Amino acid sequence: MSVNTPLPLPMGSGRYARRSVGIPEAIVAAGLPPLGRAAWVEVNLDAIEQNVRGLKAHLPAGGHLDVVLKANAYGLGAVEVARAALAAGARAILVATIDEAIQLRNAGIQAPLRVLWRVPGAYLRRAADLEIGVPATSPAVVAEILDADLAGARPLTVDIEVDTGLGRDGILPHELAALVERLHAARPRISLRGIWSHLTAAEDLERSSAQATTLNAAADALAEPELQSGLERHLVGSGGLLTIGAGEHVARVGIALFGVVPNALRPSRSAEEIGIASVYQLIARPVRIATLPTGHGVGYGPHFVAERPSRIITLPIGYADGISYHEKGKAEVLVRGVRLPVVGSIAMDSITIDATDHPATDLSTLDDVIFIGRSGDDEIQPVDVARRRATITNEVSTSFTSRLVRVYTRGGRPVALCALNESAP
Repeated sequence: MSVNTPLPLPMGSGRYARRSVGIPEAIVAAGLPPLGRAAWVEVNLDAIEQNVRGLKAHLPAGGHLDVVLKANAYGLGAVEVARAALAAGARAILVATIDEAIQLRNAGIQAPLRVLWRVPGAYLRRAADLEIGVPATSPAVVAEILDADLAGARPLTVDIEVDTGLGRDGILPHELAALVERLHAARPRISLRGIWSHLTAAEDLERSSAQATTLNAAADALAEPELQSGLERHLVGSGGLLTIGAGEHVARVGIALFGVVPNALRPSRSAEEIGIASVYQLIARPVRIATLPTGHGVGYGPHFVAERPSRIITLPIGYADGISYHEKGKAEVLVRGVRLPVVGSIAMDSITIDATDHPATDLSTLDDVIFIGRSGDDEIQPVDVARRRATITNEVSTSFTSRLVRVYTRGGRPVALCALNESAP
């Protein structure tokens, strides 16, 4: 399901008409800085908010939804996504690194912020002063936290990670009690907030339930009753929320926030059934449209030679923007609802498509070429791109590089953007 509402005002008539007003024109009309080139990621903030509400509906009464915005919100821009998610009822923002958390705090995000991976000792005091929660992920990290110079700082909030089977990070259950006692004894400069773990495979219900049992047993075995009941427990992410459910009344959602069905649920459940909608589109516009004669090569190699007079469109986007070089000969795009092949080599800054068979005769540099998103009755979804690349959907948007402008929309109209050289508003 997509709620990316296209801008109105079609030019011409018929099924293959081009719209006369698109995002680049609407950006200028809104008083935002114009695009430096005709390639952008469009992020629908209305859909972000809709997805928060849709995912919260899967929580038990009184449950909390925390959103995982690591890797710049999966490549879509953490600051604007955080603002939209919090406005719709998300409780907290989780990120992978202390740098990501500081960026959000410096941008004015006042909601609880927590880091999921080790924070170096040199940053612990700053984390405390900025009220950024840090994880205790091993005995060595616990020692580092206890040794930190926190004199005069705010209390440092700590969540304890337990390794319930993922085998990647976390405190082993038999080590937990002694380490918790040491952290608890360091009050008030250290404030224990929660205890958590990470599912190995959300689609494996038996394994996931066993991990939940391990986490709860470890928490229940803590000596002090206030720790048994006072530490918030959290385990499930997007897939776990929609399979075993949030028995701990807390879910940490990442990929589902962006309208992508978690791998654990595909293809048995749809986005519509879950209550989430597509959030982002990847779009470019032509910089050249030329009819090349038979025998003319296209791109390096050349890897494509015209076997007939061919209408070739050049786009100002390439592998330096997150389009995989290995999609050569596989990738497709949509132009006015028609699927067209990418031909020739995928270069650092350009891609070429063959529009010879497109029924419209008036294709121009004002046409939107859709790499991800909807055009007419057709749609290219992130999962389609992931399958072409033999990867997972998470990697599709996290591959978007910083030089791709992120354009944020509401009601189909641009309201903010984030570019290399400036952000607005």
